[in-house]
Amino acid sequence: MTAIALMPINPASKTKRLIHKLNRIQQTVPTGAWRIAAPWWGMFLHLDTTWLLAFAIIAAFGFFFGTALDAIMRESGFGPTGNTLLFIFGFFVAVAVANKQGISLSDLKLAVACGLGGAFVFISVLALIKAGMARL
Repeated sequence: MTAIALMPINPASKTKRLIHKLNRIQQTVPTGAWRIAAPWWGMFLHLDTTWLLAFAIIAAFGFFFGTALDAIMRESGFGPTGNTLLFIFGFFVAVAVANKQGISLSDLKLAVACGLGGAFVFISVLALIKAGMARL
């Protein structure tokens, strides 16, 4: 039986909870050939429902924008599925690059704006490269 203490959540308790989660994740890392993917393996196995919901929302928006871009770009695009995958990949790469550069994405509006901007820049650059290759 688990007991739950009624106490206010402060930054120190959030840090302790994060350290506890990271320790549990580190214990479930596979050995052998999977050792290369070890940092990511445990992270994806222990995602909270809020993160899974965020991934689902981004995938839904990616599908919406991917089909809209396919209707607009037609042969110049990558198809609905390709546009969707590129949009999702561009979103996460833009958020990761912004985080790596030290931009705090704790504000949801800033994180969404950064991700959407990066996704559209990524698709635009790839469409320009595709158009350039077609002209050769």
